[in-house]
Amino acid sequence: MTDVRMMGRFSGHSHTRTHETTPVVELDGVLVTVSVDEDGTLWTCDLSGGECVKRPLELDAAGPEDDWYYENGLWDKDDLDEGERQRLELEAYELVSVLTVARLDGRPVVVTGGGRFDLSHPDLESMGGAVRVWDLRTGRKVGKTLTGHGLGVCSLTTVVSDQGLIAVSSSEEGTLLAWNLSRGGERVAEIQGSYNGGMGAALVGGRPVAATGGEDDFVQVWDLLTGEQTGKNLTGVEAMVRAIAITEVDGRTVVVAGGDDSALYRWDLVSQEPIGVPMSGHTDSIQALGTATVAGRTIAVTGSNDSTTRVWDLVSGRQIGDPFTGHDLQMVAEVAGTPVAVTNSEDGIRVWDLTQATR
Repeated sequence: MTDVRMMGRFSGHSHTRTHETTPVVELDGVLVTVSVDEDGTLWTCDLSGGECVKRPLELDAAGPEDDWYYENGLWDKDDLDEGERQRLELEAYELVSVLTVARLDGRPVVVTGGGRFDLSHPDLESMGGAVRVWDLRTGRKVGKTLTGHGLGVCSLTTVVSDQGLIAVSSSEEGTLLAWNLSRGGERVAEIQGSYNGGMGAALVGGRPVAATGGEDDFVQVWDLLTGEQTGKNLTGVEAMVRAIAITEVDGRTVVVAGGDDSALYRWDLVSQEPIGVPMSGHTDSIQALGTATVAGRTIAVTGSNDSTTRVWDLVSGRQIGDPFTGHDLQMVAEVAGTPVAVTNSEDGIRVWDLTQATR
């Protein structure tokens, strides 16, 4: 029997290496998945049943603009003399290990974060992942390479604000960096958050904010324009926190988080107090989280290592309907005005209509 919640199904291109998330974006009026293979090839696949298109990334332009990286051998130049340091040979995938999608000046782009060895050299105690922007249609690099992380990027997102498009990345060493992509990658914040954790960002009261968590038993919220923490630590959660979202529920801003203890937590951002009891149902770590509004009702969608995707009412704290079993949540998005959940499984990618899932 066909599940009425399923809008579409795709089982085309088999990627040689799967990202933890597979973003979805509208490209020229068509809904496509976006991924990068281990060899650095960018793929877009038409979810309506069309073809997959290969778009090689301009990896030769991936080097940083800062001369320090060349002077110290962290990036090769064509004219390196014999005996000078040679950069560690890396798989192309190391440069684009985390990715998301956005629109920059009206054009669709892929924003990527590098792994811990992205800018490393075997003879130097220096490494870290860079953030880069690529034109989705051409694969060409847009703007400069954004550096500053000491280890690999583990969480990456963007926020649209009146200041422009803000890219926010969190790395293994807990550093949170934010850049204004609309202003040439101008650095707007550097924050020390939790190690190896999750991060979510949103526009709150007209200001871009981010929430971080990880190996600590609390979540922190940050103003990305000032770099200052907003209020106190949000406590009551157990480490490790892997997925975070910021949303509005009945007129108040709410932070939602989940992680290794398989429960979903809520806090009121103004009072910094927990809301209700943790929501339970998953039997393994929550790895992915998204929110949406359906018929005036704010919901959360979670993906877990138990291979289920579950939908939750953030007002009542209860699960809605049966879980999607055998599927890994990739993202929550809006397609032609309809909120959807995108999942991945061994037999392909599916798009689920969340208006049907909440009935």
